[in-house]
Amino acid sequence: MNILLFGGSGFIGAPTARLLQQQGHQVNMPSSREFNFLQPDFTRLTGYLKSADAVINAVGIMSRHRSVLETVHHHTPAKLAHLAAEHGVPRWVQLSALGAAADHPVPFLGSKGRGDYAVAGSGLSTAIAQPSVVFGRGGASCELFIRLARLPLLCLPEGGRFALQPVHLDDVAEGLAKLAVGTAGGCMPFTGSQTCTLAGYLNLLRRNLHRKPPARIFSLPRPVAEWGAALAEVPSNGLLSRDSLRLLRAGSTADCAGFAALLGRPPQSAEDFGR
Repeated sequence: MNILLFGGSGFIGAPTARLLQQQGHQVNMPSSREFNFLQPDFTRLTGYLKSADAVINAVGIMSRHRSVLETVHHHTPAKLAHLAAEHGVPRWVQLSALGAAADHPVPFLGSKGRGDYAVAGSGLSTAIAQPSVVFGRGGASCELFIRLARLPLLCLPEGGRFALQPVHLDDVAEGLAKLAVGTAGGCMPFTGSQTCTLAGYLNLLRRNLHRKPPARIFSLPRPVAEWGAALAEVPSNGLLSRDSLRLLRAGSTADCAGFAALLGRPPQSAEDFGR
């Protein structure tokens, strides 16, 4: 197949591209200079779209600016999907996020959800992958967790009692590749086979990656955590923010049965990450 992959140099896009190429597919990956989701020139994509059998949109961004999120996650993918339909591309795979919804109050998930809704209405055969917290070296949030896991004392909001279902990067890449060449449609949660708390996940990383005993957990009261997150919003460009606290409190879990069926096996467990 001839697959057009946006975000092919990114955290999730790069391993997806490698896997598809290993399987013998032709993968075309416009660079951000050739096509910028924030300042798109759609005329540059005509040749790519004419020859594409499937499109994978693996572009995502963390930003404290709502307009940036809306453009990158919603408006540009919506226009791209309609152009793809006009050029006869039969298949679109959208990398979203677990919990994304058009009416979500957190801008990151709201913009993702509006983009998902738009591409689903484009007339293409569409599959939307919604991963939970992704484990893999190079991802901004994962690298933050790995650094935190080194610390012998962890000061976590509300004791880190937030439910997570982390998913391995390799499983996400394999799932996207299978969606691109398959026919499964609709929204599919990409979650691992183990649910844990944030505190538990950090201690798993501490054990598996750093070979250290469990850290002591100190619980930050909610007002203190909110104050600290507000201070971190600008320097972290939204990675650490009051919105990220809201997402943690909401949890990031879902049934992995559909994902397991897609992979043909259970997804990896957080218990084994980094071993």
